[in-house]
Amino acid sequence: MIAYPQFNPIALEIGPLKIHWYGLMYVAAFALLWILGKYRIKKG
Repeated sequence: MIAYPQFNPIALEIGPLKIHWYGLMYVAAFALLWILGKYRIKKG
């Protein structure tokens, strides 16, 4: 049987604000696509 690691899904917790890992991945993907889009527009 495969043992899956147990990790906390919350990456950062500041008071009542909880930031999950998948939320960070959405932000990272959006930022990467934004930068890539600006680069491709500039390049032509």
